Amino acid sequence: MRHEQIQIGATYTCKIGCNTIRVTITSEADGGGWLAQTQTGRTMTIRNADRFLEQVSEPATPEAAALAAGKPKPETGPGAATTAVEEAEPTPTSESAPKRATGEQNAPTRPTDGSLSLLDAAVQLLGQAAEPMRCQDLVDQARESGLWAPKRGGKTPDRTLYAAILREINTKGDTSRFRKAERGRFALNA
Repeated sequence: MRHEQIQIGATYTCKIGCNTIRVTITSEADGGGWLAQTQTGRTMTIRNADRFLEQVSEPATPEAAALAAGKPKPETGPGAATTAVEEAEPTPTSESAPKRATGEQNAPTRPTDGSLSLLDAAVQLLGQAAEPMRCQDLVDQARESGLWAPKRGGKTPDRTLYAAILREINTKGDTSRFRKAERGRFALNA
């Protein structure tokens, strides 16, 4: 599209990277270009009119342009002192959000269908073990018991597990689920 065809308040399909998304032009940007808002509410600056593929909608009235810019539509007529406020979509609460396994020791066990991550399977296996274990042994037992199955066929899952356990120990410190018992062996942090 050309620079003159871009209207504030209108919605366009726009090429961003390798994706095509819908954006609503909210205003002109300082230094050239336009400020645009995506459908997810993210604000971005588009400096090149060539990124716009086609216009999806055209603002019919100044009220529609204000609404597209995220401002409430002014009311007219008697009682115009109040402004209309759009009802927001209810945000999901922690009760309505889906629960996910945390891998904690007291967490309920999930079915053994290979759906656990290798790190969560290691927590479960170390909870049942009497002594610290090596990562290779953890991977072998997780496969045998059906707690974990490789999804992409990695060649060295034991090394990946080792790195993931060390990363959790280093980032979480005392709150980590794991502790290094001896060289190459890990146990649960009590």
